[in-house]
Amino acid sequence: MRRLPPIPLWKDVTVLVIEDHRDSRELLRQMLHALGLRVLAARDGQEALDHLGETTPDLILCDLVMPVMDGFAFLSAIRRSPRYQRIPVVAVTALGQDHDLDATWRAGFDGHLTKPIDYDTVVATVERILGQRLGAKSTEEEDID
Repeated sequence: MRRLPPIPLWKDVTVLVIEDHRDSRELLRQMLHALGLRVLAARDGQEALDHLGETTPDLILCDLVMPVMDGFAFLSAIRRSPRYQRIPVVAVTALGQDHDLDATWRAGFDGHLTKPIDYDTVVATVERILGQRLGAKSTEEEDID
């Protein structure tokens, strides 16, 4: 696993990882933490919704197949909320065939990571999505001035 130095811009950025398998959840947490990101974790979509009552993450990485509430139901729930509908959500799943990718895009996910995931792919995806999101925030802040 190639280590990159934490990106200073991301020191105040929070990522919510939703993953029912403890080892996968911990691996993602470690990868994101190595980038200097603050990481919250949940075991399923319902637990993640409970976290959202406490904080608003800048990015969500979400497994698709989970007990209690799966990734599709979770995404549908937050897309109905004006407070959370703009948070980018990336599917993290073992489902990686073309029809699976199509399903995640049609559902409204902002990205798709296929397990087993690797550090470089996670970094590239997070950089792309957070770069777009933080760039948009910077532009919005400049417009306010």
